[in-house]
Amino acid sequence: MRRLLNAALLTALVGSTTAVMAPAALASPGPAANTVPGCVTKSDTIEGATGEIKVCVENGVARVSGTLTDTLPGPGFGEPDGACAVWWIKWDTTEGPKNDSVLACGHFSDPVLNFDFDPAAGSGGVKGITGVKEVSLDIGFM
Repeated sequence: MRRLLNAALLTALVGSTTAVMAPAALASPGPAANTVPGCVTKSDTIEGATGEIKVCVENGVARVSGTLTDTLPGPGFGEPDGACAVWWIKWDTTEGPKNDSVLACGHFSDPVLNFDFDPAAGSGGVKGITGVKEVSLDIGFM
């Protein structure tokens, strides 16, 4: 349920924040990312967000787990920041690159989100995942 809410919030957010989030979203996993067979792990802290993520693709099955914290949750809409913390995941799929995300908005719910999910689940899930292109931490304003 939380993932669906996060997806709905992100859908509303993307149109107004694409320009704000583009530089970090295009960043490579960087030196904090570790690649092991089938998995990418990353820990990062930026102003307004901190988190750890593990993204695995093994034998055609994908899994995403970790934690994400909105470090300036406030009551929302600019107090103190009105931002949500976002893990962006860029997948390699059989149909080309696809984007996915995990969103924590402390001004709408708990500022700390622990997650563990199958990104292909449900009708809106990412299908045909073959690998992970990028993982990056960012914030998005609401």
